[in-house]
Amino acid sequence: MPIPFYIINMQGCEDRWETTLKRLTSLHLNAERFEATIGKNLSEQEILKWYCPKKNKKRYNRNLSAGEIGCYVSHMRLWQKMVDENIAYSVVLEDDLFIEASLKDVVDAALKLKNWDLIKLSDNRNFPFIDSTLLENSLTVGNYKKAPNGTQGYIISLSGAKKLLQRKPFFRPVDVDMQFHTEVGLNMIGIKPYPVAEDRSFISEITSANAGSHSNRSTFIRNLIHRSSIHRQRRYKTADLAKITGE
Repeated sequence: MPIPFYIINMQGCEDRWETTLKRLTSLHLNAERFEATIGKNLSEQEILKWYCPKKNKKRYNRNLSAGEIGCYVSHMRLWQKMVDENIAYSVVLEDDLFIEASLKDVVDAALKLKNWDLIKLSDNRNFPFIDSTLLENSLTVGNYKKAPNGTQGYIISLSGAKKLLQRKPFFRPVDVDMQFHTEVGLNMIGIKPYPVAEDRSFISEITSANAGSHSNRSTFIRNLIHRSSIHRQRRYKTADLAKITGE
């Protein structure tokens, strides 16, 4: 059975879903629309089912915005779908992307690897790999110490979905939680050249729909705690590459 592609798309932004689907179709790839959660539409009671303000205050440097909460809930709902339906692997894409023709080659290469939970398909800062191995079609697989930000595109396994669901209720943004991979034993790698990139022309629309990008409520102590914890996290590689490539 082909690996499913899911495009996280907000209600009212169906034109972006159609544009993304058209691009994927041109690459002979099929996709399913997955409706995003809009954080500002959640009641306080609904938010507390997913998000823990107390942990956030103790362990993260600022409060999460409604948009960040909605984004995390969207991804978490998709991971839960994988568990409920026993989906072995999924490609997860947001709808504000440039998609390269190499995407299919990257997905095919990923499915030949072993023992991974999550594969990053984009990085707007282009962090370097620590260890790397050449693959077919001029691709390179590698691990990180400083994992990429963002959730624009990734491939996730069922084991990865189960591990990330342990975060509920969460207290950090979804991409930051992925950087704290050791907390849930997440084996995370990347494949370059990355086949997707963020289209920043869509950012203002997303921000508007989700009532702001992030909160500025922070303190010196909260910043210090977060900076110290992420510094400790970056001592560890995101995966043992030898176990993934079989070398």
